[in-house]
Amino acid sequence: MHNNLAVVSTADVAPCERLGLWGDFVCRHIGPLQADTFGDAQFEGRLELGQARDVSLARIVASRHRVQRTPQGIRKDNRNYVKLVAQVEGAGCFEQNGRKVMLAPGEWSLYDTTKPYTVSNPERIDQIIMLLPREKLVRLGLDLDDLVVRRFSGRSGVGRLTYDLLVSAFESLRDGATTPGEDDLAEMIASHVELAVLDRAGTSTDASLRELTRDRVKRFIDINLDDPHLTLDRVAAAIGCSKRYLHKLFDGEDDTLNAYIWQRRLDRIRQDLADPAFTGRSITEIAFGRGFSSSTHFSRSFRESCGVSPRVYRLLMQGTSLFWHRAARRQWAKEASLLGAAE
Repeated sequence: MHNNLAVVSTADVAPCERLGLWGDFVCRHIGPLQADTFGDAQFEGRLELGQARDVSLARIVASRHRVQRTPQGIRKDNRNYVKLVAQVEGAGCFEQNGRKVMLAPGEWSLYDTTKPYTVSNPERIDQIIMLLPREKLVRLGLDLDDLVVRRFSGRSGVGRLTYDLLVSAFESLRDGATTPGEDDLAEMIASHVELAVLDRAGTSTDASLRELTRDRVKRFIDINLDDPHLTLDRVAAAIGCSKRYLHKLFDGEDDTLNAYIWQRRLDRIRQDLADPAFTGRSITEIAFGRGFSSSTHFSRSFRESCGVSPRVYRLLMQGTSLFWHRAARRQWAKEASLLGAAE
């Protein structure tokens, strides 16, 4: 294991043993596949594989080779997955259902593991793979027979969102970080694929793309909310767009994107202040743990949002007796008096 990944590398075994080692690992973790190297005597490969709830994610870096999923292999191990592949480097040729497509770097496609397929990599490749439960797409009413082995661009539009999500989900898993939207990663990917299909058919709308991107932005913010260095620049870089486009995404929303970030932080802090499990932590410690770096900014923002100070809010939310409510009222009166004197 390496971080959250199972890893196989041919670097430490004799050349004559490499393809066998590779095939055994793939068969055990991904499913039975027949592999060959186009007659090459040498083969080099590294495969990293991990799990994020109900999806498997992998990165394959290997010299040229070919794999086949045969009817015999399916009968031995009929895993009901759709396999998505994001081509990072090199070229890959995919065949299924009588169709053939060649992927270049920055493109993605998918194929059905319940049916025979062939993947030919005529040169060194770097690919990100996701095994997605087949039912996630079937439930959306997508025709998998028509969908598999189609080329999708990962450079723009919905296709880029899908490609970037595949890559970032694997990188987060590899680095031991929280996988973006891990709790519903399979649903997110399925939704992205559905919109990519609609986009290909010319029936998707700008509104659906904006909504999908906006949801992705919000998920990224929620995952990184406690980071005091979370900025619009960082959000834009993670999503793969400009700050101007980010602002455009949130046109018509109740808050600007920057205001949304601060409000989400305040929402988390309110939950913490009401939670008895946080009684032993100071208000400042809670606020700084949720991304604030200035006590003054926090206190002013909290009062503007909630109408009372953090201390009064905590007393009111955690106190169930008359004593605590009286203490909260006294604290509120004291603060109101100080504010009046200051004015």
